[in-house]
Amino acid sequence: MKTLFKSTLFVAIISLFVACGGGVEGEKATTGDAASTKPAAKGVSYKVSTADSKVEWVGSKKFVGDKHTGFIPVKEGEVMVSNGAITGGKFVIDMNGITSTDLKGDYKGYLEAHLKGTAEGKEVDFFDVTKFPTAAFEITGVKALAGDATANHTITGNLTLKDVTKSISFKANVKADGDKIMATTPQFVIDRTEWGITYGASDEASVADDMKDKVISKEMGVKITLSASK
Repeated sequence: MKTLFKSTLFVAIISLFVACGGGVEGEKATTGDAASTKPAAKGVSYKVSTADSKVEWVGSKKFVGDKHTGFIPVKEGEVMVSNGAITGGKFVIDMNGITSTDLKGDYKGYLEAHLKGTAEGKEVDFFDVTKFPTAAFEITGVKALAGDATANHTITGNLTLKDVTKSISFKANVKADGDKIMATTPQFVIDRTEWGITYGASDEASVADDMKDKVISKEMGVKITLSASK
């Protein structure tokens, strides 16, 4: 009976996840082939604070429904700083720490297990953390951005996720304060299928009307908070 209950609950939570959604807010990040070379970053190394840094995510249903939200902790990293400006750096994301913030109890546990791929038979659906325990972002360029109310810089770098590396650019607010520096992004959007995460994704033209409530949007919202100090 206990096994049956768990199986039924698992189906229920996956159904909830597949039905998650509505549109994801945010400007779509620019992506492309990974930069094979990058300029040497000048400046002083600042250590990333794992307690004050994280990657927030939003998953949604493509056609109807609610959203799921959560975060992934930053495991380690460094930021190169010169004259109060970020010139380079890299941080590592702990995919084993994927957390849902909109669910509680067993539903929360089963959703997190599905996303991580620690649920039996669901290993490759999303992030397969046993095989790919970390993701990473390495900065390849930072440019000042003027006249934008949401951000003061554009950051470009190589995002490696599930062993796929692509260049990605997004807006960020960078603020230096003494021996500390912080970069925070407005929520932006990426296409998860570009990194080989294709579970539940379908083009609208190929989906019958009675199946549209089963489609997870390829677009996921991302918001980064990164804090570092000398």
